[in-house]
Amino acid sequence: MNKLKGLSLILKIAVALLTIHGIVTPLILSKMGTRSDSQDNSTDAEASDVLRLQKEIEELKNSRSLMVLSGYESQTEILSYVVKPDGSKSSRTIKMPPSSHTYHYLYHSISALIRGKVYIFSGYQDYEFRISMINGCEIEELDVKLNNWYYYSSATVTAADQQSALICFSYDEYKNCEEFDGSAVSIKPATKYSHRSSCLALYFDQPVGIGSSLSDGYKKVEKFDGGSWIELPDFPKAISFHSCIGVYDGFLLLGGYYSDDREDSKDVYLFRDSKWTVVGQLNEFHRFSSAARIGNTIYLVSGSKEPNAVEKLEWDSEKISSAKVINNHSGIFFRPIIFPVAECFCA
Repeated sequence: MNKLKGLSLILKIAVALLTIHGIVTPLILSKMGTRSDSQDNSTDAEASDVLRLQKEIEELKNSRSLMVLSGYESQTEILSYVVKPDGSKSSRTIKMPPSSHTYHYLYHSISALIRGKVYIFSGYQDYEFRISMINGCEIEELDVKLNNWYYYSSATVTAADQQSALICFSYDEYKNCEEFDGSAVSIKPATKYSHRSSCLALYFDQPVGIGSSLSDGYKKVEKFDGGSWIELPDFPKAISFHSCIGVYDGFLLLGGYYSDDREDSKDVYLFRDSKWTVVGQLNEFHRFSSAARIGNTIYLVSGSKEPNAVEKLEWDSEKISSAKVINNHSGIFFRPIIFPVAECFCA
């Protein structure tokens, strides 16, 4: 029995390491910690846990797929899909919460991963202050509420320890922020500049907001140190509708729209050592997209720009070494909810 406990602990540590390296899965992490030693001391149960964890770790190693929630739904189900690394996809169905009464439950919402679980914030019409979570293959609405209304022109980022998420740029001055830890919401300092239709990324484990579709924040970059927002070097152009994601010693900014040039961008910029450098090109234009990193692979899922491409980018720590379109999706998603999963998720 002690050997089984030890092996189970080792496997849980392995899952944690996979999570740190960008291989995050709600399927595994939501199941971990659901049974304590005091609740179940049987050898059979522990052996079952070990086998389950072994199987799920193997699935993670061999399958780095992405779940995409479309935002298009009936009153009871959300039509979504899992896209595999080769670009093939298969449909999945996520059940709506009983409280849902319109066709727009996910429309205009934003999301973040906290301790391996996917949380969905705000949205359209009656859902301005709502917080929901994906529990298995269903969406469950929580009792706790946000203090401000956030939507697709707002942004979120998961903390480095994955214990909370920062939600910013609410629908008023696009400066307000708050933090959610899975159970409670707390107000955080507002940014100095507006960051409408921008993004958040981690830079040395601290949140950074970049750009805005409003003139006061066009090129502005601000870093949150836990107590206040500190200005970083401006982005070279007036940027909005873009995506961003953290990498080692920096972060990437992908696509978007240059307001000063009045044109869409395929550029991929790296911010590192206080400098902005172009390190790659996308195949298609992207607006209001969502990005997810699994190891050195970055998936960019388009939001509102035809042909609504899903691009797979390879990052070699210095530049985008390859970029290819692996699929398209129909319709406009506006910051699609995406998260890494095993291929069998909700199958």
